[in-house]
Amino acid sequence: LRKQSMQSNIITRHKIAKAVRDYFDSLNFLEIETPILTKSTPEGARDYLVPSRIHPGKFYALPQSPQIFKQLLMISGFDRYFQIARCFRDEDLRADRQPEFTQIDVEMSFVDEDDIMEVMEGMMKHVWRVVLNKDIKTPFPRISYKEAVGKYGLDKPDTSFELHLTDVTGIVKSSNFEVFTKAIKQNGIVKCINAKNCASFSRTVIEELTSFVAIYGSKGLAWMKVTEKGLESSIVKFFGEKIQKELIKTTNAKKDDLLLFVADSNHNIVNEALGNLRIELAKRLKLIDSNRFNFVWIVDFPFFKKDEHDNWTFTHNPFSAPKPEHMELL
Repeated sequence: LRKQSMQSNIITRHKIAKAVRDYFDSLNFLEIETPILTKSTPEGARDYLVPSRIHPGKFYALPQSPQIFKQLLMISGFDRYFQIARCFRDEDLRADRQPEFTQIDVEMSFVDEDDIMEVMEGMMKHVWRVVLNKDIKTPFPRISYKEAVGKYGLDKPDTSFELHLTDVTGIVKSSNFEVFTKAIKQNGIVKCINAKNCASFSRTVIEELTSFVAIYGSKGLAWMKVTEKGLESSIVKFFGEKIQKELIKTTNAKKDDLLLFVADSNHNIVNEALGNLRIELAKRLKLIDSNRFNFVWIVDFPFFKKDEHDNWTFTHNPFSAPKPEHMELL
């Protein structure tokens, strides 16, 4: 706790919490504390349980978020609520998540999507100005889920640098490279990242990147280096001259670029593997500016997706409202 970096983090957190409270108070929101010892509600993760002394053999559940209480507050006439709330989830650790964490919880009655976005953008703008003395532009750009996943591979894209994903399925389907054609025959896709000026990457680095995409389920990482003569790789022989020219044109490849490909019958694996590889490349190439903030809304999330067992599961928060024109599909 005596370390300067830790003290700075704790002081910054205090400033953020105060800025959030001041902002919501200025909009007539009420900060209301909700119970921690409660009943279990069906949400995404496992509950932590606390045994009850008064009712032997029975348990309280710690809240994953104050979902049920927010709804009770709204129907009771408290139409604007916020809370810097503790949440508890019995799940595996992640880079940005531990068993108990804090979230800013907000609920409003009689609002539409634009109202919510406007209030949250205002909060971010206020916090950044008060805490970091930075002015961020609002409104934030809006990108559809389809575009985000198609272009960046992930539904939480860093838009501050290029390295976009390119779908080359239509180009390579007539090649003789079985890894690609087999995936395409199984209704899969092939996507590519053009890593600018990375043809100098050694075989060792490419092997590291291959191991990296394997974390996200990819069975491999195909590559081609761009030279003055064209494409160079052990797999180039499987691609005719016309296909090679189309690849260079579609990926906007220039001399000394490195084309990196992932193919799979599962679209999610291709997008997640390349989306995370995009971030990894940006870190290695120092493309991420920690002083630059590119906020973006991802809209039009699909409600459901198939999991690895081919069962339907939620893509998005199951408490969200479907679009009116999609109600009949349910």
